[in-house]
Amino acid sequence: MLWLLLGSRRTGTGSSLRAPVAVAAATSPLRAVLTTEWQLGESSEAGVSVQRLYDLIQPPDEDAFFDEIDALEEEGWLTIRNGRGDDDDLLFPAVEDGSLPAPEPAGRAAAATAASIFAGTAEQARLAAEAAAATAAAAVTAAAAESASPPAVPFDLERHGEYDYAAEAAAVEAVVAVLTRLKCAGMDAADEKEIAALDAACARLEQVTALSPAPSLREDPRLEGAWEQVGCTSADFNTRKGLTGLGGAPFTSPAALFYCYDGGAVCAKEVLRLFGRPVLLNELRGEYGFSPDGALMQERFGDADLGGQRSSKEFAGATATTRHVCITADGAVRVAKVDAAVGVGAGGYLVYKRLAAGEMEAWLESKRLPLVGGTVPTLSMEEMREAYPYLGEGEGAGGDGFA
Repeated sequence: MLWLLLGSRRTGTGSSLRAPVAVAAATSPLRAVLTTEWQLGESSEAGVSVQRLYDLIQPPDEDAFFDEIDALEEEGWLTIRNGRGDDDDLLFPAVEDGSLPAPEPAGRAAAATAASIFAGTAEQARLAAEAAAATAAAAVTAAAAESASPPAVPFDLERHGEYDYAAEAAAVEAVVAVLTRLKCAGMDAADEKEIAALDAACARLEQVTALSPAPSLREDPRLEGAWEQVGCTSADFNTRKGLTGLGGAPFTSPAALFYCYDGGAVCAKEVLRLFGRPVLLNELRGEYGFSPDGALMQERFGDADLGGQRSSKEFAGATATTRHVCITADGAVRVAKVDAAVGVGAGGYLVYKRLAAGEMEAWLESKRLPLVGGTVPTLSMEEMREAYPYLGEGEGAGGDGFA
């Protein structure tokens, strides 16, 4: 069985802060550019001048550019050494042990992205934004306390200096604009009218990021962690109404699809609605790897909880192959391609958003779904505690107590 899944401006004497708007925060390349400058050059000691940062990014809104620098200073992500004027100010990484931060997907950008492109109801968007904001604040505190720095992203120095980050940000914003209009990540019948627009926006992003200084997906540590699929233009995938095909059953529809990557292991969680309520979680477990050039990623699933059955005997395994397009400079969005040119499908794009630590779990808990494994009707007490750690003794998934 083969599945082809596919303000105000700074002055020389102080700061005036204003939170950047959601879309700008979600697509801003400022963090990634600064991190790369600090990591690849000698700028961690000499600092990065505001003028150089401005020249690299070429922001369309100058006030928003200075506002974001102020916000990052208040957040504790960078420090500013004032010069004779705004353009002479120097920016340094705000770490005590001399290590350098990596682009932070669990920070401000991820929280804003969660609120702006979460494919679901207003309640889901609110829950996602609250969870992301809480974890983002915790991540900032934890990062300051840790002695080891986050994994560095090995950006290419030569390409970094020539890359058009502003064009990438504009292309990502166009993708996000379409995502906000989708009812269910492109898999609902109501989403069909937006597929062409999403496909065009993703194609533009692919074109813009062709010369990105980011490493291949195989070498990019930002892949690790949890992602939610929020957009899809693959006809094969949309016909199945999700990952397993069960979303197309009578009275059933897809609700959410999550992927978790951890050191070569992959776990996919497909949540389905039954009579409009998200009550069924199918979980597929396996491993992932890459082609020698790092352009193709393959996921092989060998075990699955499907249709209420733990490690279903009817599941014979599945393989998913996609071509990597990009992880955006801020680490908030990932795009993959179902590439007909290499024989892995009829074409189309898959769009994922980065989830902050604990965000997926918070959403599953809000729906009374298991955090570990799929939805299974009978579980031992030990299995219940592992799958539903947020429930108290005597309280089960359906309120009937542990089995």
